[in-house]
Amino acid sequence: MNKLLILMTGLISLLGFGAQAKPIALLGAMDVEIEGLLPKMQGLQTHKLAANTYYTGTINGKSVVVARSGVGKVNAAVTTHTLISRFEVDKIIFTGIAGAASSTLNVADVVVSDDLIQHDVDLTVFGSPKGLLDGYDNRAFRSDEALQQLAIAAARKVVGDKRVHTGTVVTGDQFIADKAVVAGLQQEFNAMAVEMEGAAVAQVADMYQVPVVVIRTISDKADGSAHLSYEEAKSATAHNSVAIVLEMLQSL
Repeated sequence: MNKLLILMTGLISLLGFGAQAKPIALLGAMDVEIEGLLPKMQGLQTHKLAANTYYTGTINGKSVVVARSGVGKVNAAVTTHTLISRFEVDKIIFTGIAGAASSTLNVADVVVSDDLIQHDVDLTVFGSPKGLLDGYDNRAFRSDEALQQLAIAAARKVVGDKRVHTGTVVTGDQFIADKAVVAGLQQEFNAMAVEMEGAAVAQVADMYQVPVVVIRTISDKADGSAHLSYEEAKSATAHNSVAIVLEMLQSL
């Protein structure tokens, strides 16, 4: 009987019956970018690892891990590695705010990443183009196409077709508020939006072959000309991030 039970258990495992789906990571850099998701979670549990807090549970029946990475590329990379290695997430959705690098964008528009580049990587002295990391053939980390299409559809439902854009999101450990710097990023990388975490998340995800997409609400023009107040940014980000993610989870 024991041998039969073991055989049946192995067969069920092989066929995938009863296998628990791996969680989806819902990630933001700041508290404002994730706090609206926590009340939507069922069975919420808190896990403190190193300097970060990770929240596990379900949203609409989907297993999720919600986390705040902290600002900057190192924080983003460490948190992404933890999400993959400790919580075994198999998809990463990063939401938050960003500055506009393209003149076509307005405050509160949404950008869904086509690809992501670290604009502050500079090995040009060795003949490499800006943004190209040592050991890589391409400076751009591609977003997962299926996640991107889900994000676009969800964002259009939330903010309307005309306010949803796709393009290159550039990342660096700098807060950009200079017109000349913005123009340089647009010229060099054809950048749509500029922020401080996304490409680091994408690099770690690429190492582990985990699908990723970055969804950014534009909070300013990245040139000092049109800032949302903190409360306005908080409201726009919370609404967009939560609503878009919930729409995506309906389809995943």
